[in-house]
Amino acid sequence: MLSALIGNLAYNVDVEIAFFIVSFIFFIMMIGTKPRRTSSYVYDFFGMFFCIVAPFLMVLIVYMASHIEIYGIVMLQCVMIAYIFVYSFILFNLSMYLCTLPYRNRSKEGNYRILCFCFVFFMVFYCMVAIFKGTMFSYYGGEVADISFFVIKMVNCGMVSSTASMIFALTVTKDMPKVVRTIIFAVYPINVLLLLVQRSNTDDIIIAMTYVVPMCIFYILFHSNPYDEILGLQNTYSLESRFEDDILLKKPFYIGYLIIPSFNRSDISGPSSKMGIGYEEIIDYCRMAESKYPNLHIYKQSAGTYTFIYEAMQSDEHDKILDSLADLAEKRLSEIDELARIIMVVLPCFEQIRSIAMAREMVNQIIRNKLNPLENFRYVATKEDNEKFQERYRIEQELMDIRFKRDMEDARVVCYAQPIYEVESESFRTAEALMRLELDGQIVSPGLFIPIAEETDCIHVLTLIMLSKVCKELKELEKEYEFQCISINCSASEFTLPGLADEILDILQRYDVDPQKIRLELTESAVADDSNKLRNNMYLLREKGVSFYLDDFGTGYSAMARVIDLPFRIIKFDKTLLYQSIDDERMDGIVSNMIETLKSSGINTLVEGVESDAHKDYSITHGFDYIQGFHYAKPVPISDLRKYFSKKK
Repeated sequence: MLSALIGNLAYNVDVEIAFFIVSFIFFIMMIGTKPRRTSSYVYDFFGMFFCIVAPFLMVLIVYMASHIEIYGIVMLQCVMIAYIFVYSFILFNLSMYLCTLPYRNRSKEGNYRILCFCFVFFMVFYCMVAIFKGTMFSYYGGEVADISFFVIKMVNCGMVSSTASMIFALTVTKDMPKVVRTIIFAVYPINVLLLLVQRSNTDDIIIAMTYVVPMCIFYILFHSNPYDEILGLQNTYSLESRFEDDILLKKPFYIGYLIIPSFNRSDISGPSSKMGIGYEEIIDYCRMAESKYPNLHIYKQSAGTYTFIYEAMQSDEHDKILDSLADLAEKRLSEIDELARIIMVVLPCFEQIRSIAMAREMVNQIIRNKLNPLENFRYVATKEDNEKFQERYRIEQELMDIRFKRDMEDARVVCYAQPIYEVESESFRTAEALMRLELDGQIVSPGLFIPIAEETDCIHVLTLIMLSKVCKELKELEKEYEFQCISINCSASEFTLPGLADEILDILQRYDVDPQKIRLELTESAVADDSNKLRNNMYLLREKGVSFYLDDFGTGYSAMARVIDLPFRIIKFDKTLLYQSIDDERMDGIVSNMIETLKSSGINTLVEGVESDAHKDYSITHGFDYIQGFHYAKPVPISDLRKYFSKKK
C-alpha cells in the first residue's frame, strides 16, 4: 500500500497519492507537449496545477491528524484552511471550464466567473465557520484526531458543485456538441456516486479521484495533440502553442513552410508503394534536420505540407541555414522522384504576424504572386512583402466584418457616382454608382479591394449595401431633379445566386424606388458562360422594370449573338476599343459595324474612358448615345449629382 510508504496513518490515502502522481504527470505533459489552447484551456491548466497541490495537502492533513500530539491542533487547522482554498479553486476551475466549453457561452464568461466566485466565497465561508467553531475535526486526546467531519464537509462542497454543474449542463444542452454532452452526463453522475461513497466511508480518502479524473478527461479529449507516430511530428495545434509561447516570451524565430505538391495529391503511407519510399525520405529528412539544429521544430500539416519554427535571430548566417534545409529537401526528394517540386517559404518573426492563420495567409499570398509552377521555389519574405500583406489582410478583415454584419448603412462602404453625358439632349441624364471603401479615414482603391472582396465572397453584400445607399439617395434626388437612372455594378458570381432577383427587388420596395430608375451593370466576362441562373435572374428583374448594361464590351469574352440574345438595354464599349479605333482604321471599321448592328437591334451604346477632345469628337461622330469619362465629369460623392442633373421645371 502507498500509505505504508509514509508511515503509520489512521486513514487510507492510497487513492490520494495515486492521483497526486497522475495529476503531476499530466501537468508535465501540459507544459511539455504544447497542447491545444482554446479559451477554456486556462481553466484546465490551472485546475490541473491545483490537482497536484490538493492531494498533497490531504495526505499532509491525514499525516498530521495521525500524529496530532507532534504537530498540534493549530498546525492542522492551518493546513485544512490551505486545503479549503485549493479545493475551492479546483471546483471553480472545473465549473468555469464546463461553462466556457460550449462556444456560444464564451461571450458570457464574465457572468459565469462572477457566479463561480460567489460559490467559492460561500464554500470558503461555510468551511471557515466550521474551522473556527471547532467542528471540522474532533480530538479527545491520544495520538489521532478524527477528521471525518472535515472530509464530509469537503464532500458536501463537491456535491453542491457537481449538482450545479449538472443543472447548468441541462440548461445549455442544445448549445453543446454531442461529445461534450456525453462526457458531462457520464462523468458528473459518477462523481456524485464517488462523493456519496466517500461520505459513507471516511476511512478511505478518495476525494482526489472526483476532480483529477474530469480534469484529465477534458485535457485528453479537447487539448492533447495527436502525434504522428510514423513521422515523429506533432500537428497544427502544437505549432500554434509554440508560436504563441515564442511571441509571449519575445523569442526571435523564423516560421517556414515546406510544401511538396505531389505528396498532397497522393497516398504516401502505403509501405509497398513508391510513395511509401517518399515517406521514408521525409522521416530521414526530419530526423537529420532536428538532430543538426536543436532549435528547429517541425510540424505536420498534411501529407505534403510541413511547417517549422526555427528559434533564432534573423541574420545572414541563419538565412543560410534555412537555405541548406531547402537544399537537403530538394536532394532527398530528387533521389526518389526527379519531377517532384518543393516550395519553401520562410517568414522572419514580423511583429504584426500574431497568429499561425496570418502566417499561413502571408505564405499563400507570396506563393500566388511569385511561384513558377514548373520550378522549385524558395523564398525568404522581406519587410516589403510584410507591408503588402498587412495592407491586404487589414482590408480582408474589414470586408469580412462588413459581410457578416450585413449593415445596409455601413459607413465603410462609400457611394460615389460618375455622371454620364447623353449626346441627344446634350445633358447629364444618368450616372454610374461607384463603390469606395473608407478605412481609418482613407479611401481604398477599388482596384485593391474589389478583387479581395470577390475572392472572399464579400462582393455580394457590398453590392446590396451600395444598392441600398443608391436607392436612399435616389429618393432624395427625385424630389427636385430630372434624370433617367443610376447604374450599379454587379459581379459575375452574384448573378448565379438563386435568390438575387428577390433580394434586389426587396431593397427597391423598401425604399419605394421605381425599378426603371435602377440599372445593373454586368461585365462581359459575366455573360461569357451560358448560365441558366444568370438568364433567370436577368429576365425576372427585367419583368419588374430593371434594365441592364453590358460593361467592358470588347474585351473578348462573348460573341455578338450572345450579347443581343440577352436583355441588355445599353452596351458600354471598353475604353481600349476607343483608343485603338482612333489610331487603327481597321479597328475603326469594326467598331462602326458593331455600333450599327447594336442600334439596328434596338440597343443603345455608351463609350467610357473619354478624356480628351479627340475622344469626344470620335464618340459623337460615330453615333454613341452616351459618353462617360473625365472629359465630361469625374467621380464625385453621390450627393454631388445635384450639380450635374437639371432641376425639375
